[in-house]
Amino acid sequence: MTKLIAALAILAALAWAVTAAASWIAKKKAPLALAAGKGSSHATAAEQDKSMLRAQWRTVAAIVFAAIMFAALFRISIGLSGQAGLPIAMTTGLSASGGLLLFSALPAAQLTNANPAAKTPLLPRRAFILPAATLAIFTAFVIATELAPDFTAVKTDGVPLLLVAVAFAGSALLVLHRLATTAMLADPRMAALDLRWREISARNVLNFASGALLAGLGTAAILAALALNAVPAGAAAAPSPHWATACAGGGVAVALAGVVLLALAAKGALTIRTRAREGALAPVTA
Repeated sequence: MTKLIAALAILAALAWAVTAAASWIAKKKAPLALAAGKGSSHATAAEQDKSMLRAQWRTVAAIVFAAIMFAALFRISIGLSGQAGLPIAMTTGLSASGGLLLFSALPAAQLTNANPAAKTPLLPRRAFILPAATLAIFTAFVIATELAPDFTAVKTDGVPLLLVAVAFAGSALLVLHRLATTAMLADPRMAALDLRWREISARNVLNFASGALLAGLGTAAILAALALNAVPAGAAAAPSPHWATACAGGGVAVALAGVVLLALAAKGALTIRTRAREGALAPVTA
């Protein structure tokens, strides 16, 4: 436990150092960015590429931090639990949450109420149905496995996975709020490109969140199936074998659906520059 606390303290210090350094760099570059905006009413393609590359560094920083967090916590979590399945799932979820939190903490220019983009919703409300429904089903599944008679004799590990899922969902909401209230491309000449960038980013975050929640729900179901199969057939409280089959089959299907959404989120992140430029309405000068 001491190692876990020390690792978390180091990770928190690292996150603070990254955000502090990013804030200092942003303040140093702000005058240059404002000066560049006076020369022309339209941004050149080179200027757009530079701004988009700078915006992508936020994502890179979040991914690197999540990877560092996973490496730091993985061995410690296995040592505390004595198993591999649950620690991998929980460490992955916590690391992803940490990466999202770092993304939302990095400095960005606030959108003012006078800016029309500040009032433009990045996603339709129906886009939140899938992650909300997944989290609700996840909660219902964990409650059912804790209370159903056939599950009382086994340890399904659903509660800690659900807590990680809730933390992850909260982190994703913070990122979506950050995207809705701050500009990713600070140059006012790139307002249309910035709006398109934030719309695509919000879609990618939502796909990532939905995929991760589905993968977490599938993992919880698979772990429940493994726990059920581990109960001896002749035990007094042996559960019905149909429960294990249903949990395993359903868990695999749901987890695969999550993997598909995660792949879509990864593809969206890799192609965001091309898609943002194609969808933006602002003219570009050579």
